[in-house]
Amino acid sequence: MGSKTRPHWQYLIVFHLLQTCITVLSDASDIEKLITFKSSLNNPEALANWEPNVAPCNLDKEIWTGIICRKDGSVSGLRLENMGLNGSIDMDILSELPSIRTLSFANNSFSGPIPDVSKIGLLRGIYLSNNNFSGVIRDDIFAGMSGMRRVKLQNNKFTGRIPGSLTKLSILVDLQMQDNEFQGEIPDFEQKGLKVNFANNRLSGRIPSGLRNQDPSSFAGMKFQPFTESLD
Repeated sequence: MGSKTRPHWQYLIVFHLLQTCITVLSDASDIEKLITFKSSLNNPEALANWEPNVAPCNLDKEIWTGIICRKDGSVSGLRLENMGLNGSIDMDILSELPSIRTLSFANNSFSGPIPDVSKIGLLRGIYLSNNNFSGVIRDDIFAGMSGMRRVKLQNNKFTGRIPGSLTKLSILVDLQMQDNEFQGEIPDFEQKGLKVNFANNRLSGRIPSGLRNQDPSSFAGMKFQPFTESLD
């Protein structure tokens, strides 16, 4: 009597089909939230392939424009750059995506206050450069965001003081604040390996000791007192 054991390749096909179905199902809630986020934008034509009947990710392959995917098919970030986007950035709905770690809206036409990044405490990178954001950034907006590594806010219209909570981000490695209208003194940054740029703002005072090894161009266009070593 011949064996009725299925060929190995048939089991592989069934496994991959089941895995695909699981991936789509696991993305179902993400799809709904991302479609809601898309609706908050005034001109989302560049996101035309964000469709409710299509999963954003096929495992780690991005299906939707501007989506960053993990190997398990979850959405780990948005890279919505150079799309002419404006409108509001709905941080409330984005905060409901548990795997989000990176948000980039660089090189668009967003305006108004900075989005409340504190609503996504596990963010590792926020990129808002080259927009029209404005206003004062509250001092504690980055408080408790221990995983934050990169903050890029350059070329906007931010005013007020540089948020002191940035100095508490222990693994921050890249901070770009140039070409805004920040005022006051630069707070004390002590993070090792941190690269900063505060050029072309309205800052004054002394360059903090923790930043004395930065490239001088990072402080261009401002009136700073020179750094001097203590003689005590």
